[in-house]
Amino acid sequence: MTSQLLRTPEQAKAWLDRHGVSVSEWARVHGFDPAVVFSLLNGRTRGRRGVAYTAAIALGLRAPPERDETPPIDTAARMPSSAENPTSKTHGGTTVTG
Repeated sequence: MTSQLLRTPEQAKAWLDRHGVSVSEWARVHGFDPAVVFSLLNGRTRGRRGVAYTAAIALGLRAPPERDETPPIDTAARMPSSAENPTSKTHGGTTVTG
């Protein structure tokens, strides 16, 4: 387990405020949609999956997974098959390559 102390949303807001950084500015600099960050800091989302999960880790609201921990799903396996062929599209249940 990591010994990193996690922040509450209130502590994260205070941290940004102490450093004179707006939520929107922090989000843009770190490549996040400001709406996602506002949702995390206002308690509308908990950051359990996806972009909100990544933003929650960056804000210190969630602990990152341990380096040596095996992920439950291989990230390559989660990609849709159309990622293999970026020109293929699904149309009416069939795959059309164009």
